[in-house]
Amino acid sequence: MLARRNPAFARLALSAKPTQVRNSSAISANTAWKNANPSSEFTVSETTGFLPRHDPLPVLPSYFERLEELLHEMPISKGDGTYGLLHSGRFGERIERELPLYDVGFIFDSRILSALYRDYTFLASAYLLEPCDIQFRLARNYGLARRILPANIAAPLETIAARLNARPYLEHSMSFTFYNYRRKDATQPLTTDNIEPIRRFSGCDAEHSYIVGHVAAAQRTGSMVSAAQEILRSVRSDNRPAFDKAMRQYTKAMAQVNDILSQTLKNTSEYASFRTFLNGCNKNQPMFSNGVLYESSTSCPLGSGQQPRHYLGVAQSSNPIASLGTHLFQLSNLSPRGTLPCASSNNGVDSLRPENYQSFLAHISAESRTLGVQTFALGSPASSVEYMAALDQVLAYRYRQWANLRDSIPLQSSGKSAAFRDYFDVQTRHVRDVAELVHRTHANTDTELLTPESRARAESMVHRAEMVRRSLNRIITDPETAPLAMSMIAY
Repeated sequence: MLARRNPAFARLALSAKPTQVRNSSAISANTAWKNANPSSEFTVSETTGFLPRHDPLPVLPSYFERLEELLHEMPISKGDGTYGLLHSGRFGERIERELPLYDVGFIFDSRILSALYRDYTFLASAYLLEPCDIQFRLARNYGLARRILPANIAAPLETIAARLNARPYLEHSMSFTFYNYRRKDATQPLTTDNIEPIRRFSGCDAEHSYIVGHVAAAQRTGSMVSAAQEILRSVRSDNRPAFDKAMRQYTKAMAQVNDILSQTLKNTSEYASFRTFLNGCNKNQPMFSNGVLYESSTSCPLGSGQQPRHYLGVAQSSNPIASLGTHLFQLSNLSPRGTLPCASSNNGVDSLRPENYQSFLAHISAESRTLGVQTFALGSPASSVEYMAALDQVLAYRYRQWANLRDSIPLQSSGKSAAFRDYFDVQTRHVRDVAELVHRTHANTDTELLTPESRARAESMVHRAEMVRRSLNRIITDPETAPLAMSMIAY
């Protein structure tokens, strides 16, 4: 396979100018936390929240023309109404035969590296999981994935991932959602009708809505980041009015996130058409019984004792919006059987995120535990109601996420592995535990000291939480029980 390099493109990469630049400065001069890598595309700020500093590159430079062409031909259903390579199972052979082994060693521009990371991780998942997708469409079970990632994908991907301090596998923010959009009109804001995905696996409406919905919702995360920092500052300074105000800001932004997702994430029946490609190659995945070998490893090439790789996938993680609420409000360990994987900084899903996300979420988690945000919130009836309101929105988010996960593959499908059922059980119990926390918070609040408006607000929230709790308790007892519809909870 011929390696390709173009010195002229190296100069282009170093001088590329972004089309739209956002503020990536540290969150505030008064906070202890700053972006660990401020030059990364994925910083965390009060302006952009968890979105990248620049709009993603929608098209690779001409040097990568053949790569771009194969990505365009890849989806099961292409945008022009025709079928792509994944539909017929010809993607893998075309990759092996036609994709050049590109030399990316001379590329250092963060925007181009991020676009290449997105595209090579899409290639890797499509190549490895193509047999599983075909098998699932035929028999509703996954079968086995390809075990070896060829050098024309693996070698560039490992170089790019190392430069970005990322793992060489499909990631939620850097690959599938937050770096996978273009504006239809570059002069207009990121609204759902002005966003379209750059890359897709299936090309179905549900995949489009999933990507567009998460990008549009992330527009509200700047306010959440700001509120989270102010919540910590107000607890540290024992400033209850500031705490209550910041809690209201967080709740408002989270409600906006939930409203956007409720409008976009509706057609869950089509999730299975792209969810196959979001699976990881971790040890619990039956389609990857022995992990994946990366043909690129020059220090330990194939046949000389190379160890298989095991990575969690997008389907086993979530976006950072969920983790922020989990850490800020001390929800990761509500009960032993409802402990979320993000609770572990070493091997949980937070360790898979961009490095600045990891740093920010670790800071929030440590500060919240040290300061006792939950205990402070319960220190007055008014603050308890604000805490309940934030939990109410976290519960809405987590319940929708749980319901979409449940609907993505029918319960009777053989595509649900034991690992999936264990993961689903943890998620079920965690959502139930959040609902129970809302109930306990209300029970420990002296509602007689509240205004009539606040009392009615609290009663409405605890009623919703109780409906969720009862529904999930029934499902834990009998997994075949139908879940409560979102519309019944009136979120």
